[in-house]
Amino acid sequence: MGYPATGEGDNLFDGGDGMNRREPAFPILVQDLLSSTKEEITTDDGYQRKFFVTITGARVFRIVIAGVLMDMADIGSEDSPIYRLRLADPTGGISFTIGRYSPELQKMIPDLKTTYPIVIIGKVSSFVSKKGDEVITVNPESIRHISKEERSMWNFLSVRDAMARLWKLEGRGPLPGKWMDVSRPDDPRGGEEVDEKAKTMIRDTLRFLNKPLFARELEQIALAPRQTTPMDEGSDPLEEYEDLVVGMINDLDRGSGTRWDELVDLIDRNRLSRDIVEEVVSNLLDKGLIYEPVLGYLKAI
Repeated sequence: MGYPATGEGDNLFDGGDGMNRREPAFPILVQDLLSSTKEEITTDDGYQRKFFVTITGARVFRIVIAGVLMDMADIGSEDSPIYRLRLADPTGGISFTIGRYSPELQKMIPDLKTTYPIVIIGKVSSFVSKKGDEVITVNPESIRHISKEERSMWNFLSVRDAMARLWKLEGRGPLPGKWMDVSRPDDPRGGEEVDEKAKTMIRDTLRFLNKPLFARELEQIALAPRQTTPMDEGSDPLEEYEDLVVGMINDLDRGSGTRWDELVDLIDRNRLSRDIVEEVVSNLLDKGLIYEPVLGYLKAI
């Protein structure tokens, strides 16, 4: 499954030579981008470029973000208008500006409506605020309104790639299904706190996503063989119960998820330790192997 088209004139993977060469634009969640760290490196073409390494291990220069246009205001002058816009996705909001150096984008401003979904493609940048904080933003190259379904698709692609990077960082190999593979991610800074933040961000987005769309993608994952790696001496002993619990959740799932009380009944009938299963369920949620489509229900990925 590749990336959907973003509209006439939008180019995710524009190429070229020397200074005209463009880095590919990757779908990213707002919180993943805002929590990233900056790196300046020399590229293969010999030029210095500023990249950002996100908390899920993506090294980005250009990005695609889809969400809702929450605010739009002219903060410039009558002779030189500058528009500040704010986009929000399920993980947070990001502000960016469209100024006089983007005349084609300024022409689109009258057609934009707040509270409607949009997608932007642009180059990641940063600046130092008056308070001395470094603020990450986007210099937009294109912006347009999209449907709710397309917004959900872009959000899902951002989550899919983020999950695939996290799995590789954990040494678990690619996600089930060849279409879920990504290149080797960079190691994000921040340790366990950043890792938990990334997993929470993914769970929050999955809960928000268009349910019919997400169900179709989950079906593709479920049909693919699950890849596992051998346990080492320092592995968590609860991991040996994970496949059992995932199997129980799948057995009880009638399409909309497994009710927690039904899972508890099955645990009792099989004379399993409820405390252990609860810990395993918590671990599976943290790893993104199961999620809660609604409160009180569990569903395996």
